[in-house]
Amino acid sequence: MIQLNNIRKVYATKDMETVALRDINLTIDTGEFVAVMGPSGCGKSTLMNILGMIDTVSEGQYVFDSEDITDFSEKKLVQMRKANLGFIFQSFNLIDELTVEDNVALPLRYLKVPKSTRESRVREALELVGLNNRARHKPSQLSGGQQQRVAVARAVIADPKLILADEPTGNLDSQNGDDVMELLRLLNEQGSTILMVTHSEKDASKAHRIIRMLDGQIQDDGRSPEKEKAHA
Repeated sequence: MIQLNNIRKVYATKDMETVALRDINLTIDTGEFVAVMGPSGCGKSTLMNILGMIDTVSEGQYVFDSEDITDFSEKKLVQMRKANLGFIFQSFNLIDELTVEDNVALPLRYLKVPKSTRESRVREALELVGLNNRARHKPSQLSGGQQQRVAVARAVIADPKLILADEPTGNLDSQNGDDVMELLRLLNEQGSTILMVTHSEKDASKAHRIIRMLDGQIQDDGRSPEKEKAHA
């Protein structure tokens, strides 16, 4: 599904250049659950932004679903992102003024999906995360764990090819964090491809594969033999 070839990302100002990523070669297969780990400043967020089509590479090639998107315009990247990606953020990123069901429906609105279809898919997504009884609530009326489950429902409602999860349990207590990780595991078992940035070894252990980064480079792209066998 994803192939990064010799990726390099440089942020330049008038006075200096900062190399955020260098020599990144990475393949992610359809149906994989991949965790990315490393210390702050190692390049995890930059890699996530490039994979999420929010940022672009300075050098190298990005192939998504067999299509080279390296030189896509910003407008075309936005279209690709809306149609193919779902995002889960550490801070939930829900809109406080909207109800749960309206927050979840947002990706379908951007895709101009008809109202009747939106409503049925919202019900299905909220049922998946166990929040049908909270559809008319506002985010401020929910616990942190419930808000993150709403974010999961929003991420999956458009049936994306790739789910990007950025520290999805970072603002949750251990029980709610476990519940969110169980949701991600279930989604992966149902066929979703997931890439998750995390500082948690416990959360990363749920993935098929852990990528470890340091100083803008991939230090280890190892796979667990048992989980690789299960994934295959």
